[in-house]
Amino acid sequence: MMTPASTKPVVSSPALPADLVRVLDWLRGHLSEPVDLEKLAQIAGIRPRTLETHFRMFLGTTPLGWVRRMRLARARQELLNARTQTTVTDAALSSGFDQMGRFAAQYRKAFGELPSATMRQARRSSNRLDQNVDEAIRLTFQALPFAFAVSAHQCDAALEELASAQELAPSYGLPKAAAGWCWGQRAAHNFGSTPEADRVRAQQLADEAYRLAPQDALTLTLSSGALVLLHQLDEADRRLERALVLDPWLAYAWIRRGWMSAYLGDSDGAVRELRTALHLMPFEPLRHITCIGIGCAHFVAGRYDRAASWVQTGLESYPQSYWAERIAVASIALTGARQEARRMGRRLLRNDPDLTISQARQAWPFTPAFMTRLADGLEVAGLPHG
Repeated sequence: MMTPASTKPVVSSPALPADLVRVLDWLRGHLSEPVDLEKLAQIAGIRPRTLETHFRMFLGTTPLGWVRRMRLARARQELLNARTQTTVTDAALSSGFDQMGRFAAQYRKAFGELPSATMRQARRSSNRLDQNVDEAIRLTFQALPFAFAVSAHQCDAALEELASAQELAPSYGLPKAAAGWCWGQRAAHNFGSTPEADRVRAQQLADEAYRLAPQDALTLTLSSGALVLLHQLDEADRRLERALVLDPWLAYAWIRRGWMSAYLGDSDGAVRELRTALHLMPFEPLRHITCIGIGCAHFVAGRYDRAASWVQTGLESYPQSYWAERIAVASIALTGARQEARRMGRRLLRNDPDLTISQARQAWPFTPAFMTRLADGLEVAGLPHG
């Protein structure tokens, strides 16, 4: 049981085992080489069977499965950024494929189109330097930190930037996906006065973004985030899976994947996926969301001391994440540290004076059991029912 004196977060273990980190770092620089389990085990400094176990435990696949996925992702990047003289064969060979027919079949299965189609589309796009699109891209990425802050004021600031981006480039999917996520935040967290209208707008933008950019991993990930806030978990999950096929290195997709597993009650899967995100992106700007997500995964499993520690680690990195304090407060309460929970509850209400238990229960699409325990913890901490 955690006592008030022990609520200081202590997270000493790395996101991934050191042996796995060494192997992944080596593999990224040697994707075109044959997969030799014995050699990988030597690099890791452990037995081959242990290495296979760590791959399955922390990455959900085998060393060969991981390499195949990365090779396809690298080939796609080669095709998207190909020079005029580059051929499909060049991209395949440089990514570790030596049988062109098998490569084309695997590529089409993964991405829904032939490698040659990807290259043609990329070359058509690169030949058109549109000043409006360039400015829309700049505005969109300028808005993303505001969107990730998950606060009413910054959400509105993001929407203003994203509206300008959409006007400049109506066929650019990413600002629509980001705006859909912001409108979803407004509805889920009561940032505005018209939650139903906000939900409709979030749905429209998420759908438009998907229609415009079904092959862009970041657009898929952000549109998935909008659908999560609309409690459409099945479709959100499909888009996330697609995003990770398109770009297995996209840390934010792994973050969203981990949160999705937590929403669905899969604590072990959530921790594994969020650890992967931490390995890909060990520093801010999104490290705090990853740590908070790991805390939620521990809350799912009833490990309230670990939940509190991880969420507080995220809050230390980004204290403005008042929305996450709810999990920390409830976790402390459910460890039995009532006095500390009440102190934290008072601080939470100073930061979020309109918060009620009823409102907190409606904000996220976690399982009913999760939300009931969250409400129980917040009640112990002295929050009003509403």
